[in-house]
Amino acid sequence: MNHKVLFSIFAVLMFALMCVSCSLLPGQGFTYDPSKNYATFLVIDNDTGRNSLAIMKQRSIAEGWEIGPIEYYKPGTKDFAPILEKLTASKQVMVVWIISLVWDIPDIKKGMEGLDYTGPFRYVPISEEAGAIKIQQ
Repeated sequence: MNHKVLFSIFAVLMFALMCVSCSLLPGQGFTYDPSKNYATFLVIDNDTGRNSLAIMKQRSIAEGWEIGPIEYYKPGTKDFAPILEKLTASKQVMVVWIISLVWDIPDIKKGMEGLDYTGPFRYVPISEEAGAIKIQQ
């Protein structure tokens, strides 16, 4: 009988820990402060993308924006609509940075179709050979 009680307590404890750990998964949500405006980021998941993100975050802060959600995507992604919907869901999003491979831009623009978001998208196109491409904005 003693073993059954210990096993039951252990099982309940493990279940509680699993529930708590699942509720703390990163990226499950972002809480917007109603008094602030935000920049959000769609970023290619590679070193150049992460380096460019750091620079664009600094630029956004200098412009007075808070840093909002950041969504990374893997090379080869074709459907950007769900990611873009998530990044533009709040009316407090003032700018969306697109830090992507050059050849992903047509698929990203296709994912923008039908979005309610009317603010600017700022592009930081990346070439795998040359890194970030400097463009006028």
